[in-house]
Amino acid sequence: MGRVTANTLSFGLLCLTAVTVLLRPGEMFPGLAGLPIYESLTFATLACALPRVLALFQVRSLKCQPSTLCLVCMASIIPVSHLTHSYFGGAVESVMRFLPAAIFYVLLIAVIDRWERFDKFLKVIALGAMVMVAMCVADYLEVIDFTFINHINDNDGLTASGDIQRVLRMSGSGIFADPNDISLLMTAMSIICLSFLTDNSRGPLRAGWLVPLAVFFVGMLCSKSRGGFLSLGAACSVLAMFRYGKTVAITIGVMGLLAIPVLAGRQSEASLDEGTGNDRVMLWREGLIAIRSADIVFGTGYRTYHDIAGLMAHNSFVHTFVELGLVGGTFFFGAFFFLGWQLWRLSRPEWPLLDARQQRFLPYMAAIGAGWTIGLQSLSLCYAVQTLMVLGLTTAFVNLACWNLNPPRLVLSWYRTARFRLVAASLSLFVAFNVFVTVMAG
Repeated sequence: MGRVTANTLSFGLLCLTAVTVLLRPGEMFPGLAGLPIYESLTFATLACALPRVLALFQVRSLKCQPSTLCLVCMASIIPVSHLTHSYFGGAVESVMRFLPAAIFYVLLIAVIDRWERFDKFLKVIALGAMVMVAMCVADYLEVIDFTFINHINDNDGLTASGDIQRVLRMSGSGIFADPNDISLLMTAMSIICLSFLTDNSRGPLRAGWLVPLAVFFVGMLCSKSRGGFLSLGAACSVLAMFRYGKTVAITIGVMGLLAIPVLAGRQSEASLDEGTGNDRVMLWREGLIAIRSADIVFGTGYRTYHDIAGLMAHNSFVHTFVELGLVGGTFFFGAFFFLGWQLWRLSRPEWPLLDARQQRFLPYMAAIGAGWTIGLQSLSLCYAVQTLMVLGLTTAFVNLACWNLNPPRLVLSWYRTARFRLVAASLSLFVAFNVFVTVMAG
């Protein structure tokens, strides 16, 4: 009975932790400011789920979850990236900063151990995100003034007369205070809501999911985020491909491209020759030049990109390659590489899923992962809790799917061929980034 109680409590605390990530009560209520609410909930959940967490770190278990093993290895490289520069204080600080997000990832795959919990957790984060975005939209449209939400008055190029043109873009609160960050969240949550809305087994009440979908749609328009628009387009294309095949996905993609100028406004204006596109290419170049040295193995050090280029990389994969070197960057890329490989395998006829609910959600899970991966091409969220949450949910989904395959078996493991493919793919990506910035930056 004690185990059941601890098990149930750990899931409740995990949900509260996720809501805290989204709503940031310390910012909403000044009296709570400064209290370590997220950290306290995280470690309380860890205490309740400790036996299951420890089981995950057995060598055999890690080999069965290559994405988790990649993140564990990346976490070990973070302090090493400072130790190679004899910066011992930075090594300790980096571990303390990354630890809460890493624990949250581990808790997701340890606590969400059956489909009912996975489904409930999706509802919790979708509704929590809806509340946060609704407040941001209300503040942006000047319906209600929330003092903890501050929108960005961004530079949007020059007018015909040569004057600077400004545009107000909706921001979120806390870790979503950047319009691009909150737009990436809205893309993922929209896919979750769409999966609930189109699920006939949920009955007529599923129509209620139109409400958060509408909120996220308005929020996306208010954010005016080019990266968010690209993320949403990628997610919808992958969803169509998994559900209806390549032909339908390509058709939808072409129709989307034709509709961009009409529907997207500023969000469709993306250029690498000038503006923010060119600025980001220059940022990537500064970082990639910096590691053409002894730092190429373990990087320049965790959170040092700003010191190199004056700003973050605005590309999570370039960011980790520079700060954590080829070793750490490969492990970060590997988490996405292996999960993408596993989701693709699960879509093949030779990997039949017996659980109809999991089979149905597979395209939506792939869409969320694809949208987030594309979003990371213009954002430095490699160490952020929201990125680890998406990776954790995908890993939990794959783990649950393994038990419902016919016959039950691992989708992928840490074997020699998989390791070779990871290294080859990572080096190819690294070379591609270098070639790209060399050509585009002249």
